[in-house]
Amino acid sequence: MASVQAAEVNFNLESPHKWSFEWGWNNESYSKSDIHFKGIDHQFTLFGVRATDTQKTLTPQTLFNTYLNPGKITIPQTNARIAYQLNSETALALNLDHMKYVVSDGQTVSATGQYQQKNYQNSGQQYLSPAFMHYEHTDGLNVVTFEYEKKYPFEHFLGTFKGHVFALAGFGIVIPKSNITMTMLGQVRNDKFHQAGTNLDIAGGLEVDFMKDYFARTTYKLGRVNLSDVVTSARQDKASQKINYQEASLTLGLRF
Repeated sequence: MASVQAAEVNFNLESPHKWSFEWGWNNESYSKSDIHFKGIDHQFTLFGVRATDTQKTLTPQTLFNTYLNPGKITIPQTNARIAYQLNSETALALNLDHMKYVVSDGQTVSATGQYQQKNYQNSGQQYLSPAFMHYEHTDGLNVVTFEYEKKYPFEHFLGTFKGHVFALAGFGIVIPKSNITMTMLGQVRNDKFHQAGTNLDIAGGLEVDFMKDYFARTTYKLGRVNLSDVVTSARQDKASQKINYQEASLTLGLRF
């Protein structure tokens, strides 16, 4: 009887100091963003720029060729997380969201400022295309956060499975590898990882336990990235922007 009770205690996370690791995938939507550019021959702002993520569509082919292929592990938008369970309700975690952010070509946005011989008036417009500039964080928009999490048991969930609902708050840094080609200035991209800003987020979701030490989590997150120091060229030109985002993710985990 004692051994059965001990197993149940572990299964329900009643035992303190329990580690867990998760891996999974995410999708994002981004708010419009004002992007400010500054360099020795330019200083201008693009207003209300639209961008998307680049998660691959899930098909039987992409599932095995991309999502579950160890050789292409960084190509999808992925999540990795390690957590330390302080008690049955509280956990601390270190989390990586490998997101991707691509400015949509074919849009016309308002602009102010100047680059080389072009001066924007207050009502200036700029058409965004690779002939002007290509701007993305796809290697990627890497958000590393420290998280504080609270869990609440959801008994009798899906028959024999047990579950928890959870809420968390996170803060941390953003380390993108920004792929930006400033064609109008004849500048090539920097193409190096760089600590470019900070992140704040809140999230909630559902965790379902199975096979005693394994679990699956669905998470919905609201976050804000403040990129104050984006490197836009090989000569170290800079940009800055603030991005609000929504993220939905699915992760699979192991407790140990």
